[in-house]
Amino acid sequence: MIKVENYPNAYKEVYVILNNMDEKAVEVIPQEFINIVKSHMNNDYKFELDDNIDLEKQNLLKETKAILAYIFLNYWGTEEQNAKIKEKFRQDIIKHEQSKGKYNLNELFRKNKNNSTFSNSAQNQEVYLLEYKKENIYKKLINIIKSIFKRKN
Repeated sequence: MIKVENYPNAYKEVYVILNNMDEKAVEVIPQEFINIVKSHMNNDYKFELDDNIDLEKQNLLKETKAILAYIFLNYWGTEEQNAKIKEKFRQDIIKHEQSKGKYNLNELFRKNKNNSTFSNSAQNQEVYLLEYKKENIYKKLINIIKSIFKRKN
């Protein structure tokens, strides 16, 4: 799960990664974005990039991966690569939404017939509707004015 409190450390990791990349790749990223990364990174966080390991296999925070995905989608990726990534994101969202469907709230809170401390059959229950009286705007104003004068006394 991505956590907001991890972003300063993630910015530090992204900054270190960008400093170790080819200058041409970094030049396409707007300077404002790089300045945001610099200004929001945690300077006390220690992160070293291992040159012997591919970037994909580095021990990076999820937030770092999210920022790098943003950079790739917006600055480095071709249209074809971006389309594939967006499709993958779409499929992940669909999977996530389907997994939410596993737990139907109506089913979770349905009263169990065998365990009925609070259960009454629906036929025996009476439903009472409260009548809601809508006050006239003028009555509301008058009541507000009255309440102000009552407080002063």
